[in-house]
Amino acid sequence: MLNLPELASNIAEKKASGILIKKPANIFFISNFSGSGYLYFSVSGEIILYTDARYSERASRECFKNVNIIEIKEIFKDIASDISSRAGLSGFSSILFESDYITYDEYISFAKELGNKFNFIPAGGFLSKIRSVKDKKELDYIMQAVSVSEKAVIDMLKKIVYHNESDGISEKKASLIYKKNLLDFYSAESFETIVLSGRNSSIPHGLPSADKIISKRGVLLCDFGAEINGYKSDETFTVYLGKPDKKFLDVYDTVYTAQQKAISKIKPGVKFSSLDKTARDYIEKRGYGKYFTHSLGHGVGLDIHEYPYVGKKNLDTVKEGMVFTVEPGVYLEGEFGIRIEDMCYVEREGARIITGIKKNRHSIESLL
Repeated sequence: MLNLPELASNIAEKKASGILIKKPANIFFISNFSGSGYLYFSVSGEIILYTDARYSERASRECFKNVNIIEIKEIFKDIASDISSRAGLSGFSSILFESDYITYDEYISFAKELGNKFNFIPAGGFLSKIRSVKDKKELDYIMQAVSVSEKAVIDMLKKIVYHNESDGISEKKASLIYKKNLLDFYSAESFETIVLSGRNSSIPHGLPSADKIISKRGVLLCDFGAEINGYKSDETFTVYLGKPDKKFLDVYDTVYTAQQKAISKIKPGVKFSSLDKTARDYIEKRGYGKYFTHSLGHGVGLDIHEYPYVGKKNLDTVKEGMVFTVEPGVYLEGEFGIRIEDMCYVEREGARIITGIKKNRHSIESLL
């Protein structure tokens, strides 16, 4: 999964001896360790995991064979001492740290222990672009998560449509049904499931209500995902229970067409900003531009939101092997909202949609 030479090369370009990492997803990506700790990756390719006695045995079972595990007692003192001895052999006087995750207080403590011998340099999202390109095994985990999530959500929909409960099913109860279904597949939510109905669907990222009963007629928006071996899925569909009115159909066609236009443009070398523009321009043309209030999409992997961010400000280009969402939406306050989200895997000639629920149909019956 990890391209060790690429990471080492990136560190060498910054004239650093290595990088200190704390973000759990990045530690897992490099070492396969799912517990708590810090990790140091050196310019020579050494991988050092620092953890305490609570996680030592777990680390020895989980970590790749090329990971050196060191049990620590005093976090800052022990880690700084070990890094100093390794960095001193590298010929570089700078040590990078994951500044988007290591806190300022931690930075001060490490810098104090390192002293004046080394420069402790912020590295921001150093691993984000490396992680954005998925290999076959990573893609397989993501697709397993997609499969599990879709089975769980279809069962949830059946319970919404065919239930015999006199009080009906609330948005919150529906989300809990989905969560329970995932447990049956030995999986878990990749984020808090969104089930919104009627007027609530106009809230772009609202939370399911225990008081809002899902009507037998109206809009139902579901944003859901699952997790397999740390890798996540993310998908949204919007359907109509009963016969939809003309306004719903017009907005649905707008959002779906905008999504398909953007997906058709995906290929290596295309700017992310241009994908966002393609969808946004079409929605604007249909008269709903001011109701599309978020960016077009985001990467998905070990984090539910990760690089690349598919928005108008991202001038980076698409690369083969990336996985990201395309999710335009239109939200009419007080009326309803429609969001359509699929995950796309970038191949040499274009995008392959890896989510399975077809979005060209808007009736709930079409999904059952």
